[in-house]
Amino acid sequence: MPKVVPEYKEEARRKIIQHASILFSEKGYTKTKMTDIAESVGVSKGAIYQYFESKSNLLIAILESYTALREQQVRKFLDEKGLRFLATGEFFEYMLSMRKMNIQIGPGILQEIADNDAAMKWIRSGSEQWIQSIKDLIDGLVRKGAITTNVSSEYLARGILALRDGLYGSLSLGADVEKVTDTWIEIMGILLKHALN
Repeated sequence: MPKVVPEYKEEARRKIIQHASILFSEKGYTKTKMTDIAESVGVSKGAIYQYFESKSNLLIAILESYTALREQQVRKFLDEKGLRFLATGEFFEYMLSMRKMNIQIGPGILQEIADNDAAMKWIRSGSEQWIQSIKDLIDGLVRKGAITTNVSSEYLARGILALRDGLYGSLSLGADVEKVTDTWIEIMGILLKHALN
């Protein structure tokens, strides 16, 4: 029996995640079966279970993949353009485009997450990782002398994410995108003006 090289395994895993993400967005998490994902990828259902022991684990892998990509892109933007770039429409529109690339979080997925201890643990951990990443970025800019701050970098990071999450929530409820973007620009501008010297 031939050995499967690690690169092939990683590519197969990535392909399963990609197809599952599309199906979860189109059909919803609850209505998507592992068989649907296998057919979309072009493999057997058993092959899917070689990589993911359950649909819940696959959901967590999708969220992890999306979060890693988003964090990498945000860090690149902020390293190139600085922390004040957060208070721009360009940045918020970019974040919205990244959000749209993710699976649509509907009632089925929210219920699955709420009922799934591993998913809830991942959500809490992911939130704390985002806070830590933004805090580290702010602290790094302070050490370089690029900015000075009047407030705790942790509080600033938590405030930025709270604003983002609140505005994302309003968009999920049907708020006008332009008004939400303008709110981001205005409030982030105030927050950064107060927080940074």
